Amino acid sequence: MSLWKKGRIVDIRHVEGKMEVEEYIYTPGIAGLELAKALIEGKILGVKCDGKVYIPAKTFCPDFTRGELVEVEGSWTIETYTIIYEDMYGRKLEKPQIIALLKLENVEGGLIHYVNVDPKTIRVGLKVKPVFKPREERKGLLTDIIYFTVEH
Repeated sequence: MSLWKKGRIVDIRHVEGKMEVEEYIYTPGIAGLELAKALIEGKILGVKCDGKVYIPAKTFCPDFTRGELVEVEGSWTIETYTIIYEDMYGRKLEKPQIIALLKLENVEGGLIHYVNVDPKTIRVGLKVKPVFKPREERKGLLTDIIYFTVEH
């Protein structure tokens, strides 16, 4: 059985049968394994293709050639954001959550992640940096980055 959720809990629809994704085990592949190792080390990787760097990193470049994984560093900039005041059940959150599209200068693409900033001070163009979980708690997932916070 699968549930199809469109928005809030009241919008859930029941769908009979199994989702095909439940039948497979997915592996990260060579690039995914390197990305996971980097996250455990507190680093974020991109893929360099013909002089450009792209995030999120993938095994292949837009022209289908194989790229080179490289660490991306620098100031992350908030390109756009949303402030969430209610959970998916319509209950007011104790503290608003902010999710933003974050970009690096001279890098194509970006990451969508939580930002820990006062909602009154957030703005497009704000410089932020990632905050990682303690090393021993990291699992090689994007969630190893707890959130991004204001650069000081």
